[in-house]
Amino acid sequence: MWSEPPQDTNDNADGTAPPSVQVAGGFVPMSEGTFLSGTTEMAPGQLIMLQPPSSAAKVIGILAIIWGVISAGGSLLAFLGPMNTLLMAINVLSFGLAGATVAGGVMTMNYQRQGVILLLLTVLASTVVGGIELTNTEAIYDEMLESGDLTQEDYDLIMANSGLVEGVGLVFLAVCNGICGLIIAIPLFVSNNGLDESKLFGSL
Repeated sequence: MWSEPPQDTNDNADGTAPPSVQVAGGFVPMSEGTFLSGTTEMAPGQLIMLQPPSSAAKVIGILAIIWGVISAGGSLLAFLGPMNTLLMAINVLSFGLAGATVAGGVMTMNYQRQGVILLLLTVLASTVVGGIELTNTEAIYDEMLESGDLTQEDYDLIMANSGLVEGVGLVFLAVCNGICGLIIAIPLFVSNNGLDESKLFGSL
């Protein structure tokens, strides 16, 4: 007895073999009338878009450097005028604060958080020094009159409006330095500010 060999299950109903499919370059062509159905899905995970850091810190840093240089030049020129002990001390402090402003501006321009903190402290210290100078105007000019650095005529002219000058000066000083402080603090509140985690001291 003999038996027939098993037929290939991949043959068509009429006994002919199905047409072969050639793969070229990793793409499998589909025969006419063949359709794929379904939906596409993105791979799981979070899509993160990287953006360059905000330029706010760099702009604030450059402006602070310019202001610090101007303030330092003004302090140097003030040494050439009439000077007494208190005015000398205030001028030395002002010159030191100008240097700190330049240093803070450089750090802020380099996206260092401690530079912004230093600039804020410099603005606060400048407000205090300016307030001391304005509230001691009479004492300053009394000493300058006694030392001969100020004439009686100039002294009388200054003292005639000293109260008004002091009041307006204090308001102007507080408003201007408050606005400066808010502008300097902008990089701290801007998203993607690019600032590092450096601290000036302690938790600041």
